[in-house]
Amino acid sequence: MIRVEEFYDQLSSKYSELIIKCVPRYPELMDNMFRYLPSDFQPKRILDLGCGTGNLTELMLKTFPEAEIDALDISENILKESRKRFSQIPNIRYIQADFKSLHLAPGSYDLVMSTIAIHHIEDYHKSKLYKEVYQALTDKGIFIFADQTRGITDEIYHKNISSWKNEAFKLGSTQENWDMWMKHQDAHDFHTPVPWHLQELANAGFTETDLLWKYLLWAVIWARK
Repeated sequence: MIRVEEFYDQLSSKYSELIIKCVPRYPELMDNMFRYLPSDFQPKRILDLGCGTGNLTELMLKTFPEAEIDALDISENILKESRKRFSQIPNIRYIQADFKSLHLAPGSYDLVMSTIAIHHIEDYHKSKLYKEVYQALTDKGIFIFADQTRGITDEIYHKNISSWKNEAFKLGSTQENWDMWMKHQDAHDFHTPVPWHLQELANAGFTETDLLWKYLLWAVIWARK
């Protein structure tokens, strides 16, 4: 079985193009990751968990141009693509690491964000990751992530998958693209219902949690220390 990092190594040069065709309302999802940040919130240190080729990183730079950004991903080739994209930007540091064995310095970030990456690890590791993020945030620090989730029932979940397929084809995905994503999903994806995420974030210590936005499988979730 191909590993997650190998899958994204192979897709690295096409990732940004494919994600637009794969994820319905992708620009809306990304917009809602920033829409609810407090107007006076000015993070100095930001972590992009699972940065991919830098779509979220780019929005971080536009929103907080003075911030220091750590862009972290498991795929070496993906990070190379991101480095090329932001070759003229001095305030980005690149980190190759696995979410399952992540160790972050306590109080090292004011803001941690992630897009469509956390579902690649099992629930046990998600719980550990949320605790790791919590201790890595400064006081009142914020964690916002967008990810694929599972419906609260199998019927809801499968209807969401079916609707997703219809929308992906409207966006330009081919049958080959869809088969690739489904093969990857069957091997590496661990979708979890939204209430589970909110409960595990509370268990990790976060005092404020909320679902900010949701469409089919995709949800944007907020947590504040």
